[in-house]
Amino acid sequence: MKNILIIEDSKIINNVINKELVKLDFKADQAFTLSQARGLLIENKYHLIILDLHLPDGEGSELIANIQSLTKTKVIVLTSSQDTSLREELFQYGILDYIIKDKNLLYSISEIVKVINSIDYKVKDEILIIDDSKFICKQIKTILEPRNYIVKSAYTGKSALNKLEKKEFNLIILDMELPDIHGTKVLQEIRKNPNLLEIPILVLSGTSTPEIIRTVLKNGANDFLMKPFVFEEFILKVDLWINYIKKEKEIEAKNLELKYINDNLEKLVAKEIEKNRQKDHLMFSRSRFAQMGEMINMIAHQWRQPLNIIGAISSVINQKIKKNTLDIKTSTDLSKKITEHIEYLSLTIDDFRDFFKPDKKMVKTDFKKIVDKSLVLVKDFINSEDIDLKVIEHEVVEFVSYENELIQVVLNILKNAQDAIVQNNIQNSKINIEIIGIILKISDNGGGIAKDIADKIYDPYFSTKLGKDGTGLGLYMSKVIINEHCNGILDMKNINNGACFMIKLKHDGKKYA
Repeated sequence: MKNILIIEDSKIINNVINKELVKLDFKADQAFTLSQARGLLIENKYHLIILDLHLPDGEGSELIANIQSLTKTKVIVLTSSQDTSLREELFQYGILDYIIKDKNLLYSISEIVKVINSIDYKVKDEILIIDDSKFICKQIKTILEPRNYIVKSAYTGKSALNKLEKKEFNLIILDMELPDIHGTKVLQEIRKNPNLLEIPILVLSGTSTPEIIRTVLKNGANDFLMKPFVFEEFILKVDLWINYIKKEKEIEAKNLELKYINDNLEKLVAKEIEKNRQKDHLMFSRSRFAQMGEMINMIAHQWRQPLNIIGAISSVINQKIKKNTLDIKTSTDLSKKITEHIEYLSLTIDDFRDFFKPDKKMVKTDFKKIVDKSLVLVKDFINSEDIDLKVIEHEVVEFVSYENELIQVVLNILKNAQDAIVQNNIQNSKINIEIIGIILKISDNGGGIAKDIADKIYDPYFSTKLGKDGTGLGLYMSKVIINEHCNGILDMKNINNGACFMIKLKHDGKKYA
């Protein structure tokens, strides 16, 4: 609905209607007299007029008679007049509705909005009138077409049945007295067709007895109206049945959707699980690549000293060769030292290679082994930052789990602790690792986690690290590994100006899974 004209002499009522329509994104012009309305109608085209009947300079009903097509320019009457005969006459002209001004004006406006929404509906409902009276068919068209209905006519029972075979309708209006077939027979023929069972049928009849009404309803009619009918009552019944069938179709569609979901629930759940598994696998891979970069740094750090020593030994050998002072004993000792450092380099590579092997099955392990293997990889790197690292063993308990995945979590927590200490420039920095059976605690004095982000640290791609140093996947994947893969709990709390991460596994005597 694009343009609306409000014709109402009360400025208060006019302004209230305008305000409510603007809230609903309708564009409205205002007229307070008949002459103002006529001027606006000459200058502009309106899709809808909201009309008060009694205006200071004339009767609003005069405008309705002058409007050429109420299909293009629709009219809603909003008035305090209770004139029944005038009301019926205006419906015959084709007004959309006749709304009485109520003390509760907002309710009256809500009724206007309801009518606007129904005629603004993009899909037009189609109605078939089966009546031999061309006058009645034209009259019904006049009152229904402004309400956004497409109205088709059939003047005999046979032509009606032919039309119903070729086209789908939303409502049938059926007269009982037809020239070729009685209305009851037409009813029976319609209901024989499985495709026409759900179409509502409103019967019109000049005769009304309990027996006729019973027969009509028993043969498949949905409603009955006596001729001559009251136009407003007729419109209300048409709207009622059209809306009813729409609601029925919506419910049927929802039921089919629910049935499909119920019938395919297992497949749908499996599909969603697979989607999540693939997402976790992708994030896990990204997290591993990020850790791989950190590991290469650690390898470089651990290799630096032995490579320097090998380089120094090589220089000593060269100098002794030049001076011709390289004896067998010195040569043997220097060769032995080179071999020791080469073995150290080889063992370092083995440690890192073992870490990056994917876990395909659970193995027997304990937190002491996991901590020891983790520290082989990172201890020198942490010590290079002058961080005091302590391991406290209260109790060591063996369990079965994914060892490399647990090492990955421990490495991630240790690296986060180190980064927090360096980033916050902490003096007398400390990292403590406590082994208490099936519980592992890693705490630091790096400043802790701010309260406003404590509930976000496990979110994917959330990082507190500066610049491009953080991927935001480490703690997310750590949580997935502990809570889902190892069926344990990963928790964090702030203590003594630092953070304490706790890994707690479930022990059943056989495995943690």
